[in-house]
Amino acid sequence: MSTFIFHPTYRGDMPRRNVTRLAVALLLAFAVPAFAGDPVPVTERGLPQTVHPRYAEKGAPQFSYPTGSTDVGSGGGNNPGGGNVDYTACSGCDPLQTMNAQSWGGQACDAATTVGVSCASLAATCVMESNCRNVQGTGTVSGAFQMTNATYTETINQAAADNPNAGIDTSLAGKSDPANEAWGAAQYEYNGATYLQENGIPDPTFTDVRGYYQFGPATSVTLADAKNSDNLEEIVRLSPQAMAANGITATTTVGDWRQSIANRVGPAAGQTVLN
Repeated sequence: MSTFIFHPTYRGDMPRRNVTRLAVALLLAFAVPAFAGDPVPVTERGLPQTVHPRYAEKGAPQFSYPTGSTDVGSGGGNNPGGGNVDYTACSGCDPLQTMNAQSWGGQACDAATTVGVSCASLAATCVMESNCRNVQGTGTVSGAFQMTNATYTETINQAAADNPNAGIDTSLAGKSDPANEAWGAAQYEYNGATYLQENGIPDPTFTDVRGYYQFGPATSVTLADAKNSDNLEEIVRLSPQAMAANGITATTTVGDWRQSIANRVGPAAGQTVLN
């Protein structure tokens, strides 16, 4: 903290402060890209996500999506029986290529590696959240990484403090520059990955960190440890209204959710975040 739709710092006391300051946003985590939206029952815990057309959200920007389904499914759809996730399901998905094709892509990649996360992971977030487009979302959500002002301010200041010679613009105006916003997004990924690592997940993958973004720290570790056949609703425990808004049913499995991410970013979904 775009549409199944790719926030708190977990070093010291940062996580707790972040969680309370995140904007309320529809977690369209599964259909993916983005962090935007009217406050629909779910409190967005990480980078806000733009809503996928199937679950239209008032005011959410509309993006074109790469090949591959992003629907979470209702159990047995994308991941029947909770089997292995197919990271090849998204034909031609290459988040890194997509981000690097932008004029600011190289700078964003440098920011990621400096903070401590892989360039590929940041690129996957970029694709999940806006298809790497520098756009205005709903409310304070904006930029290629569709961050809320609160989350951006928190993480960009942390990144600037850790990298005083990087010339990072900590003002809200700096969020309109994707190369600068990338510092905040990369920092947030780092925060999420290190939180999971500190809580028993040795090598957090992009999918693990997405769980942290979408459902918050309280359930992220359990979700990362879950089997593909486990019931998603029983782990995240959102309200029925929130579950329905995100296309999640009582039979949606963890495997369905993981597959929806792989359908969006391909192999990057299973790669580790920390470099």
